Amino acid sequence: MSGLQMRMIVYIMMGALAASAPARAQGFDVDATAAASAADRVEWHGYYEFEYWDIQDKNATFDAHKITIWLGAQLNDMARVVSEVEYEHLPRLPGDKAGGSGEIKIDSANLQLTPVEGYTGTFGAFYVPFGIEYYSYPGHKNKLVTRPKVMKSGGIIPGTWSDIGVDLSAALGAVGHLDVFYLNGDALNGGISRDSSTGGNKGKTAGARLMLDSFAEGFNVGASYASGKWDADDKYTSSRWGAHLRADGGKISGVEAMPVLLAEYVTGKDEAASSVEGKDKDVAGYYVQLSSRILPAVELAARYGVYDNDKEKKDNEKTETSVGLVWHMLPFVQAKAEYQWNGEQGKEKENNAAVIQLVADW
Repeated sequence: MSGLQMRMIVYIMMGALAASAPARAQGFDVDATAAASAADRVEWHGYYEFEYWDIQDKNATFDAHKITIWLGAQLNDMARVVSEVEYEHLPRLPGDKAGGSGEIKIDSANLQLTPVEGYTGTFGAFYVPFGIEYYSYPGHKNKLVTRPKVMKSGGIIPGTWSDIGVDLSAALGAVGHLDVFYLNGDALNGGISRDSSTGGNKGKTAGARLMLDSFAEGFNVGASYASGKWDADDKYTSSRWGAHLRADGGKISGVEAMPVLLAEYVTGKDEAASSVEGKDKDVAGYYVQLSSRILPAVELAARYGVYDNDKEKKDNEKTETSVGLVWHMLPFVQAKAEYQWNGEQGKEKENNAAVIQLVADW
């Protein structure tokens, strides 16, 4: 699908959203909304992660990993604003060359318009609807401490890909959902706050995700696509294809202890971006994860992943194998433990990791 075709789809869907707005607005009781208390229209949630890391050949360390605050305000019956702000890693002490970065990150800040039930336009910063791993990455939802390296830090797609643009979502009846998006950034570099005609990447990325999550209880199967120019001259294209599957054995069978399966595969190409000069960079990877609540307060989880972020490089394939345990020790408080084995093709590295985590959410 060309960029022009994608832009036409976006413009048509935005026009449909705008055209339907007046009809809904006429029946909207402005006075009633004005009288509603802030508590009725504003909600907030969040979570906090504290960890102890012990990685081979590195110093063991405590880490106040992050605190994340999610805020949402329902402005009226068809518009709301949402934001997600997180603070990662306590700042360094003066003169300390190691330690945390003290980063403030805004992963989402957008306006959502829903003039007709099942059809929503999102405008601003949001998680790019590619795959489904970002739904389960927060500490209180993740069944392990680490995230799949195919989806985070492995060089396949930008980890926690948050970007600025437009997303148009449509419910497909009793089948699933379709998202069509148009963004500043790209699958090689990640999100870009503002494109500039005087420097940096000027192109846009277009893409879509088809998610069949309503046709059968406990199943979510789908595919994702994103493509756009990644270089300053808008000469080279970065593209990604993905497929995902989630099967919740508890919902399917009615037996809570049945495992939940998560699996994703991503492949793609970044033109002229390989570390081998003059070559395209082909990337690919997958992960498979199983988790099961074996006791009311205890879950077990295991994950295996394989990824290669530049197939032109010799012996570049890597693997990760993780096993972990989740203890729901108190309401809204979890304790987790994980051990991860990391493998590098053709190399002998000692970088396995053990980590313990406390998570609180509200």
